[in-house]
Amino acid sequence: MKIQRIKKSITEKEYKKLMAYARGDEDIKEFNQKRFFKIFSLLYYSGLRVNEITQIKYSHVDDIIQNGETVVISHKTKMERVLYFSESAIKEIKKYFTYAENELDNFCITSWGNPKKTFHEISLIQLVNKYMKQILGTGFTSHSFRQGLITEMGSRSVNPRIIQSFIGHKNINTTLGYIRPTEDDIKNSLVR
Repeated sequence: MKIQRIKKSITEKEYKKLMAYARGDEDIKEFNQKRFFKIFSLLYYSGLRVNEITQIKYSHVDDIIQNGETVVISHKTKMERVLYFSESAIKEIKKYFTYAENELDNFCITSWGNPKKTFHEISLIQLVNKYMKQILGTGFTSHSFRQGLITEMGSRSVNPRIIQSFIGHKNINTTLGYIRPTEDDIKNSLVR
């Protein structure tokens, strides 16, 4: 019988650990290092799915930096949604995304450095998951970023309808299913 493992959420602690490891990892090329910085920062601050970040262009990043928001189309729901970014998220994104005006139509996360060719979704998921497992251990996947953001919003008592809208779920029950209490949340809620 296969044991179902607890899916872990990415918190600020894990995010910083991933970024620090990528920064100091001498085994990866500079191009891959920069790509991981972009991937991890987008996943952490946006709540996007990996297949959605493959479609992000520098024009989206420019919108984020200029306006604190951008519009994306979800491949899963086939709907437009507005992504909002805090000042701290914008500051972090500015660190990792550099581009010229003539590159606004280029994809941010590329395969083999070709700015007109997006990374294949499954290949990117496998790459990210492998790297995360190497750094954080089992229980973490690329989807842990999305789960972590939803869980953090829930633990801060953000209205579930706002979370649902932000994350792009059609059904509120899907959103509620993502909210996983942390061990500290459980310990702090003990009444006896």
